[in-house]
Amino acid sequence: MVGALFEPRAFHPSQRLPTGSASGAVIGDIIVARVVFGAQSFRRDRDQIARTPDHILFHLYNVGGFNGLISGHQTTIWSSQVAIIDLAQEVDTLAASSDTISLIVPRALLPGIVEAPLPPRLDPVRNRLLAAHLIALRERSALIEEPDVDEVVTRTLDFLKALLDPVRGREIVDTPSLANDPLSLAEQVIRNHLTSPDLSPEMIANEIGVSRATLYRMFAPYGGIMRSVQERRLLAIRAALSDPLETRRLSRLAADFGFNGKVHFSRSFRAQFGVTASEFRAQQVALAQKEQRTDLDILRDWWPRLGTRS
Repeated sequence: MVGALFEPRAFHPSQRLPTGSASGAVIGDIIVARVVFGAQSFRRDRDQIARTPDHILFHLYNVGGFNGLISGHQTTIWSSQVAIIDLAQEVDTLAASSDTISLIVPRALLPGIVEAPLPPRLDPVRNRLLAAHLIALRERSALIEEPDVDEVVTRTLDFLKALLDPVRGREIVDTPSLANDPLSLAEQVIRNHLTSPDLSPEMIANEIGVSRATLYRMFAPYGGIMRSVQERRLLAIRAALSDPLETRRLSRLAADFGFNGKVHFSRSFRAQFGVTASEFRAQQVALAQKEQRTDLDILRDWWPRLGTRS
């Protein structure tokens, strides 16, 4: 998967080849993928830069990290941080075993922003916003319908342009609707603690500094706070079931996302999506087998064509 852009090398002398897996989607002119790999080094030299596209890679490390040269800087990236990798620059990194989300955006789709050197990572506030966007995009990626593709791409590009612009980025951080609005903060707490058994109205209210009564009023238009939590958990499970790299049993997934029993989870999933979780997983497996495309020639063809649609 990454061989068209980098030269991966095994980390340990005893390894013949580096190892990893990738599962992703091409959404219009961008690519989003979950990439899991063992410890290895990634290199991109001037020769490879000359013969391959110089897109921008936004790389969120959910687990693991790396240190080395990216975007013209010696950089260390660890869990919860997003590396911004300009593929027109040389790359020479040493990565630990990692579980990541990658977003690849053609340079032509970010005019003006990428003319100046990009920072290898953003400040903590903008990093959290970018990480949340990548996670949400990855969760939705396998379920986006064709009519929605252009809107998803446009929104993603508008978000990145604003976030990467020094002036507009500060405006985003200072915008109450993003940084200080209690509803936004509550939703962020829900995302951050989605798998925690301690996620409750009390916990959320304490995290954002409001009373439980205020929290209940905030979520009343959405059917209530715990209904919102359950819907978010069900969406996360559906996204997991769409991921070929996800191997957990349904009972384990349900438990990991806070459902107290298999029956409750099964009824909730079917009520939300119209099919059982096992039926949905079978549909996704069949779809993946039907559309599986792994030939490197196909991948090498994708990279230069991204961002060139008329």
